[in-house]
Amino acid sequence: MSQRDTFHDLLQGEGGLRSTDLVALSDLSPADLREFEAEWAGATVERRRAVLSCLRELAEDNIEYNYKAIFLLALGDRDAEVRREAVEGLWEEEGLAVLQRLEELLVADRSPEVRSSAAAALGRFAYLATVGELPDARADQLREALRRAVMQAPDGSQLQMRAVETLSYFHDDPLVNEYIGRLYREGDEEEQASALVAMGRSMQPQWESAVRQELENDDARVRFQAARAAGEMALSDTVPTLGRLAEGDDLEVRESAIWALGQIGTKPATERLRTLAANGPEDVREACEEALGEAMYSGDHD
Repeated sequence: MSQRDTFHDLLQGEGGLRSTDLVALSDLSPADLREFEAEWAGATVERRRAVLSCLRELAEDNIEYNYKAIFLLALGDRDAEVRREAVEGLWEEEGLAVLQRLEELLVADRSPEVRSSAAAALGRFAYLATVGELPDARADQLREALRRAVMQAPDGSQLQMRAVETLSYFHDDPLVNEYIGRLYREGDEEEQASALVAMGRSMQPQWESAVRQELENDDARVRFQAARAAGEMALSDTVPTLGRLAEGDDLEVRESAIWALGQIGTKPATERLRTLAANGPEDVREACEEALGEAMYSGDHD
């Protein structure tokens, strides 16, 4: 059977998707990609969505599989859900070609959901810009695209929240603190949680008291993000509160608090992690051991 026939059966068929066929789509040559694209164009939207979803799961579970070419192809699909899946599939890519395509989606895509996903995916590039691993001119272009998205998006929308979170890596931008403040003071719990994401990424001292306060918030989503922010900002005085959250809170909040203790990395933080590892269930022990590994790199901040 030719490669074109294999692609035809995969994309035009109506049965279940076979993992062997999906694995074979990794690292397609340019010629094979052209054959794949010809069949992709005639596939139903349901089939395109299913293929993208399965490829994304495979890539997440198996780092040796590379479906970048297919995800880039799918960024131009006529269906918004396919485009969103493609954005999610490129979650590890850091090349300038991917940055360019994501910026184009952020600025011009017809779907607010796709634009929101693009704004979130651009976070890794914003981080690279702040650590000097993106050319200055390219970093400035990204910052400007994010600024426009923040200002033009409806207040409190998913797009605005994701754009603020990503722009917050550029902590010296005056727009960052303005919109963090809006989300935090004027928004609901979801917007407050988003503000905390941005606070942690911006690492600005003016938000430290808010992060400490929200560790006690009644809403688990807010506590989860406050714990992560405390870790990103290395707030060593929050170790007792994080330790308490790590012992008896919502599962996701516990995991966030354990992660934060590892990021803080002080002697009290590592002692708390060792106590939790010795006395907790298996999932807690594993999380604590991973956090202790991170603490080795964090050093003692006290």
